[in-house]
Amino acid sequence: MGVALGTAYGVVSFLKNIIKNNFIISNIINFVYAVLYGLIVLLFVINFNFGEFRLFIIIACVLGTILAYKTIGKIIAKIFFYLYNKLCKGIKALTKTKLVKKVLKWKTKKQ
Repeated sequence: MGVALGTAYGVVSFLKNIIKNNFIISNIINFVYAVLYGLIVLLFVINFNFGEFRLFIIIACVLGTILAYKTIGKIIAKIFFYLYNKLCKGIKALTKTKLVKKVLKWKTKKQ
């Protein structure tokens, strides 16, 4: 569970890097991640540990998250950044085509 949640933090850090200039949204993303992390741990404890919350669960989650963030999370973040850069370049190239320019001119003339 800790590894899965740590891997999910790679996605969260990718989102935070995209909107790195907006402090409020970055904090909202962190808050939502923390709440979801807590709910998942709580559901795990209820379903698999008969509701008994033990210290080893916290230690395992933290270690799993750190392990995933340092290994798998970095790989996933690199993949997301690669895809993001390709998407941005594709959109930029698409906006330079004649068809898109004509559509944009036509749309502005109608308004």
